Amino acid sequence: MLDGRGDLVWMDETFGPYVMNLKVQEYKGEQYLTFWSGDISLGFGLGTYYMLDSHYQVSKQFSASKTLENDFHEYAITADDTALLTSYDTIITDLSSLGVQGQGWVYDSLFREIDIETGDIIFEWRASDHFAINDTFYPIGSAGRGPEAPFDFFHINSVDKDEDGNFIVSSRFLHSVVCVSANTGEILWILGGRKNDFEDLSDGSATDFAWQHHVSVQAGKRLSIFDNAKYKKWHEELLGDNSEISRGLMVQLDTSNMTVEMVHEYVNPGLRASPQQGSMQVLDSGNVLIGWGYHGGYTEYAADGSILCDTHINPAVFFPFGFVHSYRAFRTTTWVGRPNTQPYVYLNPSDGCALVSWMGATEVTSWILQTAEATPGGKLQFANAVKTPKDGFETGIELPDGEYDYLRIVAIDKNDNVLASSRIITANKGTVVSSGKFKFAIVTAVFWVMCFVAGISYQKRYQAIMPTTSPNHDNRTFMERMSDALVYVLAFPFIIFGIALKRAFTQGGEHHSYRNNLPAHKRI
Repeated sequence: MLDGRGDLVWMDETFGPYVMNLKVQEYKGEQYLTFWSGDISLGFGLGTYYMLDSHYQVSKQFSASKTLENDFHEYAITADDTALLTSYDTIITDLSSLGVQGQGWVYDSLFREIDIETGDIIFEWRASDHFAINDTFYPIGSAGRGPEAPFDFFHINSVDKDEDGNFIVSSRFLHSVVCVSANTGEILWILGGRKNDFEDLSDGSATDFAWQHHVSVQAGKRLSIFDNAKYKKWHEELLGDNSEISRGLMVQLDTSNMTVEMVHEYVNPGLRASPQQGSMQVLDSGNVLIGWGYHGGYTEYAADGSILCDTHINPAVFFPFGFVHSYRAFRTTTWVGRPNTQPYVYLNPSDGCALVSWMGATEVTSWILQTAEATPGGKLQFANAVKTPKDGFETGIELPDGEYDYLRIVAIDKNDNVLASSRIITANKGTVVSSGKFKFAIVTAVFWVMCFVAGISYQKRYQAIMPTTSPNHDNRTFMERMSDALVYVLAFPFIIFGIALKRAFTQGGEHHSYRNNLPAHKRI
């Protein structure tokens, strides 16, 4: 999670291996951070759905089914406090229409509406009940011949509800948006693809989308669509043939006269085609946020299409290879993060400043560094010394002059309320190993390494010159036994020291680890 400047707000690496569809959703009047986590190696998901509360604690985790795989493509909480979830199921069906003799294995696309509290299925729909296998645009290749490689002919990747309560479904491989009756499950209309029901009043611009993602219902019978575009072949896209360009597409539907018209398109500023993933979000301001999926970037547009912000989390030179993906991108103004942790302070007294951060906190506007002197009774009286505006994920605060023994840093909100304080820190020690201790640690480590190597050398030397005369008895000489003992004697303190050295390197705790491994605000 990033703020409007691109500074880190929150992250968590414990939900791997993959996390998809991170966004803020409302459930029973409360805001939750929702996402899917699991395995995506098959092109769809095998995982679990999560809901985190404002403290970033797991409030709920659930599955769409005990018998079907829980897919990542859609996880939408409705106004009725139900969840729309996608799944994939393997079936056997006739593939002769695609030139494959006899029966074959196919991935069937499903979606379900479930009661989050009980897990009860309210509605279920299968693509194979309503579409023929040869409606697909995706080539079958060698797929479908065995259960190890079923053919994915439909590829469901988004589900939403319209104002009438019907379901709007996106089929990537049919190049179609499908309206499904909530009463009967029958198809009410199809936009795009081979079975398009609409007359396009925009000379094809409203219906020529392809391989699309994230179709969402908008007010006034409009749909927003992330159009990945008709790139020719996967390998040509990787070689840079961007003759077709990904875009965000807004269309106006008239289901009485069965016409459709393009209202606006938001074209990729780099004139690129994103071969997979992507999203389009219409913000309350009227602005539009496009997530470029495979390319790992996002762009915010004004309603008229002018670009307000364009950024990416992946070097542009690597866009064709998709080293960094972002399945969807969302912006929120409703999330309030109130972590149960304390603010973390990184302090090296020799630096003359303290660094403070608080992972996940969204209400902090400033920090106050407080100091206290040691007292005979042990009770500390802290006084405000320095107040500094919050500056990104990690804020530097210059240490005040004067005599003091302890310090802490307090988080303040926009109304000058105290949100939380850091732990109390001994001012002359800080939270890191001093440079003198560090040098001593390095010298000591080198000494133990040399001793360890010497022990191994002695052992190998005596093994080479003292042959074993009996396989069943210990025929080693006294020196051989001493050599072996030396190895174990030296190894034990070396291991202990290694643990201590690791603790010295990470004395800064959680925050120090973030400084070295994560895109803190100076590295984003």
